[in-house]
Amino acid sequence: MDSREEKKTALPPSAEGNAEGQKKSGEEKGKKSGFRRWLTLLLVLVAVLAVVVLTTMEDGRHFASLRRWLMYGSSGETANLYTYAADQSNRYAMLGEDLLVVTPNSIQLLQDDGTVIYDLPVSLSAPVLSVGDEQAAVCDAGGNTLYILDRAGILRTMSTEGSLCYYTARMSEGDYLAVTEEKSGYKASVSVYDRTGELLFHFDSYDSYISDAVVTEDGRSLVAVSLDVQDGVFASRLLVYDLSSAQRTGEITIRDGLVLDLSVNGDRMLSLCDKRLSITTLAGETLLDLPYGNLYLHDYALTGEDFCALLLGQYQSGNVCTLTTYDLDGTALGSLELSEEVLDISAAGEYLAVLYSDSLVLYTRDLQEHSRLEDTGYAGRVLMEDSGTAVVISASSAWRFLP
Repeated sequence: MDSREEKKTALPPSAEGNAEGQKKSGEEKGKKSGFRRWLTLLLVLVAVLAVVVLTTMEDGRHFASLRRWLMYGSSGETANLYTYAADQSNRYAMLGEDLLVVTPNSIQLLQDDGTVIYDLPVSLSAPVLSVGDEQAAVCDAGGNTLYILDRAGILRTMSTEGSLCYYTARMSEGDYLAVTEEKSGYKASVSVYDRTGELLFHFDSYDSYISDAVVTEDGRSLVAVSLDVQDGVFASRLLVYDLSSAQRTGEITIRDGLVLDLSVNGDRMLSLCDKRLSITTLAGETLLDLPYGNLYLHDYALTGEDFCALLLGQYQSGNVCTLTTYDLDGTALGSLELSEEVLDISAAGEYLAVLYSDSLVLYTRDLQEHSRLEDTGYAGRVLMEDSGTAVVISASSAWRFLP
């Protein structure tokens, strides 16, 4: 026999059977493993497709509903009871998923299961509260102490020079803090701080009172409100400053209007005045100048994702009112004639929450009814959230409504 010839050894019948069985078992395992991979891929594709479909249907409202269900539970329910001491001076805001309650005697942060994260003793006669992304500013109207907080408690405490007073303290996106305050020898002083407390911008006003200030969403500019008199009537000037160069880049005059509240959305400035609503751009273009005429301002909401709302009444007190929403170009989106008492309104994300005397209704930006909660008890306030849920607030407790 040739030594180069390959030698083959015959296996016993039992060994051949075992080898064949192992081969088949390996093939079956391979088939099962392949099937599992195929099934996993299919499930991932179905999930991705579901997200795409839910996002595109009705401008993503189904996806928002799914997100709310995953976070809080079934739709149409009320959940998450918060409790606190009752006081007419209480101020409320959502700091993330937690309810921040500022009373004359305490600052409380409450979880949605009723857990008190902290309860800080303070002494405030007229609390003022402003919330950013992860931080909040609390001060006393006309007081000289300012508290900066996050979910862990007080980050820092600020005080005015010479025991003078703060006018306003506003948190914005990115947790930029704009502070207006009294200063000896000047009519007002304005400062901007970043989230770490570092001073980014400051100026002292010699010639005009600065009643309010807010940092834009991108953190690049400051909008300050200057109070003036023009042709014998009050006028407000919106002064725009570039924070990096500390130079004034714009100025818009609102004639016959005292700015009561201000909001910046992108490059749009929404100014709620005693006699008119104004929407202008940072570049100085006026998009809406809406005088109230003979109507009375009853309520408003400036913080919708891309809209605002105005509630005007024929009488200074009474229930005959018109609720109108506007987009950020000044175009009216929807209008409702109301004869039912409105206790509060709040806008966030795509929805406007309107709290009536015995019910809560969530409307879309064009005032189509989206969801309703009957029997709101003694609730007097509402906070709309970006998630599409609403926090209903009574004197000593609050709860979340899941539409």
